[in-house]
Amino acid sequence: MIHLGRRTAAICAAVLVAGTFAAAPAQAAASAAPALVGDPTALVDPFLGTGTGDAVVGPVNTFPGASAPFGMVAWSPDTSSRPSSGGYAYTDSSTIGLSVTHVSGAGCGIAGDLPILPTVGAIGGNPTATTEPFSHADESASPGSYSTTLGTGSSAVGVKVAATTRTGLGSFTYPATTSANVLFKVGDSQAFVNGANVSIVGDDEVTGSITDGKFCDMPNMSTVYFAAKFDRPFTSHGTWNGSTVTPDSASATGQNSGAYVGFDTTSDATVGMQVSISYVSVANAQGNLQAELHGTWNVAAVAAQTRAQWRKLLSEMEVGGGTHEQQVEFYTALYHAMLDPSTFSDADGQYLGMDGKVHQTRPGQAQYSTFSGWDIYRDEVPLLATVAPSQTSAMMQSLVNDAEQGGWLPKWPVADGYTGMMGGDSADAILAEAYAFGARDFDTNGALAAMLKGATQEQDASTSSDLGEGYYQERPGLDTYLQNGYVTNDIAESGSAVPDGASLTLEYATDDFAISQFAQDLGQRGTSAAFLKRSQNWENVYNTDSGYLQPRDETGAFPAGDPTTDGLSSFGQSGFQEGNAAQYAFSVPQDLHGLITAMGGDAAAVSRLDTFFQQDEAGPNAPYYWAGNETDLLAPWVYDYAGAPYKTTAEVHDLLDDVYADTPAGEPGNDDLGAMSSWYVWGALGMYPETPGAPVLALSAPIFPTVKLNLPGHSTTITAPGASDQGYINTLSVNGQSWNRAWIPASDLVGTGAHGGAPTRIDAGISTTPNTRWAASGADAPPSYQAGALQFPTGVVPASVASQPANLTATAGSTTSATVTFDLGVGAYGDQASKVKQLQWTAQPPAGVTVSPASGTVAVSGETASVTVAFTVAADAPEGFSSVGFALSSANPVVPLPTLTVPVAVIGPGDTATVCTTLGTTNTDNGLSQQEGGDGTTTPVTLDGLSGRTTTASAPGDLNMYFQVDPRIATTGDYSASVTVEYYDTGTNNWQVQYAQSGGSAYTGAGSVTNTNTDTWKTVTFALPDAAVSEAMNNGADFRIWSADPVTVHQATASITGAGVLPMNLCPSS
Repeated sequence: MIHLGRRTAAICAAVLVAGTFAAAPAQAAASAAPALVGDPTALVDPFLGTGTGDAVVGPVNTFPGASAPFGMVAWSPDTSSRPSSGGYAYTDSSTIGLSVTHVSGAGCGIAGDLPILPTVGAIGGNPTATTEPFSHADESASPGSYSTTLGTGSSAVGVKVAATTRTGLGSFTYPATTSANVLFKVGDSQAFVNGANVSIVGDDEVTGSITDGKFCDMPNMSTVYFAAKFDRPFTSHGTWNGSTVTPDSASATGQNSGAYVGFDTTSDATVGMQVSISYVSVANAQGNLQAELHGTWNVAAVAAQTRAQWRKLLSEMEVGGGTHEQQVEFYTALYHAMLDPSTFSDADGQYLGMDGKVHQTRPGQAQYSTFSGWDIYRDEVPLLATVAPSQTSAMMQSLVNDAEQGGWLPKWPVADGYTGMMGGDSADAILAEAYAFGARDFDTNGALAAMLKGATQEQDASTSSDLGEGYYQERPGLDTYLQNGYVTNDIAESGSAVPDGASLTLEYATDDFAISQFAQDLGQRGTSAAFLKRSQNWENVYNTDSGYLQPRDETGAFPAGDPTTDGLSSFGQSGFQEGNAAQYAFSVPQDLHGLITAMGGDAAAVSRLDTFFQQDEAGPNAPYYWAGNETDLLAPWVYDYAGAPYKTTAEVHDLLDDVYADTPAGEPGNDDLGAMSSWYVWGALGMYPETPGAPVLALSAPIFPTVKLNLPGHSTTITAPGASDQGYINTLSVNGQSWNRAWIPASDLVGTGAHGGAPTRIDAGISTTPNTRWAASGADAPPSYQAGALQFPTGVVPASVASQPANLTATAGSTTSATVTFDLGVGAYGDQASKVKQLQWTAQPPAGVTVSPASGTVAVSGETASVTVAFTVAADAPEGFSSVGFALSSANPVVPLPTLTVPVAVIGPGDTATVCTTLGTTNTDNGLSQQEGGDGTTTPVTLDGLSGRTTTASAPGDLNMYFQVDPRIATTGDYSASVTVEYYDTGTNNWQVQYAQSGGSAYTGAGSVTNTNTDTWKTVTFALPDAAVSEAMNNGADFRIWSADPVTVHQATASITGAGVLPMNLCPSS
């Protein structure tokens, strides 16, 4: 959305007043302190975040069901559309069942294990597909419990569930019937299911296990065991596997397996069920039931017990005043922040380690998993360390345990598996900032040793024994980072959609700073100094001539083009994971003073921030603020470092109002296991942990007049009479002493020493107009941490080139002319480009192409210059794509300029293009590429001497191989096409080719083949009479091979005919 800022006029007026009068803005009239919230659980809205915003926001992915703080069990309904992670879409009106595990707000499918569905009537022929309707009018949810009515009329079932840490207790109230059922959809997890089994035990228990994983297509797999116990014997039971239902069967195995039990409710309508899980064994799941439920069947009592746990934790932050909606948003955000990381060890302390062995926690401590590291290190971990230091300490010990047992600190661990999802080495920052904010009861020496190992020991990606669980790298690109001080931009790692060398460099530099701070806290001064120096590696990707942090290639060169647009993909910009150069422009939290200096000082930085915040939901491809992703969370507080803390307040308050709300879509994006929610909590309090690992909070004005923090061992009171979302800090005092800085030490919030020290009181004088002089000097800015003078590599002034005609084509043996225009300084901050008055250029054509003239000098006007040249293609030049380089230079003055390229296509006669790809361990693409990922995963094979790839299941019965035509050849039209597939004829499965049809379905069938089990290679051709070639399929594909079973392909060839097709044959002669 376009964000113009409702405070713009007020700020402008205030600046005018401040420049005219010496007096400070009038302080808002003091009033009696508002009463503190009594029961914060009454203000939690579990349905907030279960909806979907606009195209940029997307689904928030929280869930409304029952969970204890940091619970292993999260028993919540999965609705029919089953969005990632939370599994619940507020717009849906039916459910597949209540699954016992959920993760709050992740962006990929995860957990959703064991959907349990009460039904009435016949079981049906496909129980997994059974759904039941529900209405929001019948739903209610509060911390620790959930209730609804499933079905309608005479088939309606009342459902009430409550959760403890490792168990759930439910009651299902049926109509009077002899066919009351409970379905256990064992193979229907949201995560990819690799295997499942279920057993009927006696006449009142169901047990089993589910092996699933592949979070975000990563290799992780884990097994969860379950036990469900009923309060009465069932009268019938059975199992199923796919569409085969077997009454009276006591066991089933398979990806599509499940079980059902039946009851006679004609005289007793309510059926009670206990359920528990374990990642060790069924016996441990049964032990968890006994340890936490103690045989009780009282759902209300369990709900009240868990609600009391939530009340205690939420009451550690008591707020007074503000609107009802703000209080709901605040406590719901705090609630969401304490759903994850989740308990992983059983009630007896056992858990499965990263080494595949069963381990034991120390008495009274739990093992935790599901750390969304890249997301939560920025704000959630300091929040958890503040309000729950005991649990957070155990979480830190869990990370140390992972490193000891698996060899490496994890990134986004799920259960006992590494995933490696998202860039950086975020465990370093997590450990350091937990310690900085008071969570210190863990093996700090072991933590530092693990941090140093990951930061200094390169892992050989080709040697499984050198990798965590055979596949995990803690710091991909560490070799070039250690050698050059930056990660070269030639890899797309950790789930990034694009090469992410710049963002990896920035993340590693931040992680190195965290190691430095942690080592300093432990008295390791030499280590601290060494890693403080490494934390300055951000300088190595700062292009002084563009004013942006940018990626560098293997030669050390920065990109040539516009830093805000060059290299954009469908999701982010080359060099940056989930973002672009503008959104990563402030990603130097450890040295914002140095970054601001590089940008040209406070005024220049403030100007850039003002422009950046013109939009607040920009998405990954626009050069503005994106509130819905973590890279920008720190940006509003950068104003504090640039002498304009009043602008921090204005922007934070605007964001609290504009992108958060008490609605199902009331967050700016995926909640990411509490990261977005934690931002709201800090913003509402008026402070933010800007620098990971440093005990510092950058300030803004709070929105509540009173906040009382009842923290373990320490008490802090914040008073701000008149505070609201319209207020600014006019004065500030800490413990009665005037404080004129835009930050406070973390000790003012969490205390110091073993007992927290004396209570802290922070008093803010609030004004309705900004005091532009408060904390505005350089000495008042929050700390930055430098290691010596700033040093930057040789930069390059960004430039772009365009030709007229825009698409240069020529047949072999011909000449074509074009006007080539150079645009200097495009997208840059600074005036280097304006200094260039004459431009020297030299053409660098490929073999088979000559350029005339080959070089020249041209005058520059308005930072642009044009030259007309002729391109001659040799008679024997092959058809295909190439480019002509133009090396630019400027002699007076000398300004660093790039080499730019102009694409040239050598075409043939007619209007038909032929493209192909040969598959194997490394595919050979000739205008056609196989698109790997998502629901189109494959594995390389060699059969009868030919290489190929075989489809693998990302979901049972849905195997795909996707192909994309080079969009330079043809895109989004109505073409006559054909596809020829060379496949291995084995088995008797049926498969088909589907394509994106012009004006029709993106998955139109073109024909099918039934294999005849000859175990030979065969060839088949399909006609695609009205192909769109529009990248409309998953993975941006134009056609795919689909089957319920594996299909092996050696080669695919496509022929496309029609207006607008570049006629060329790119396939080698056989």
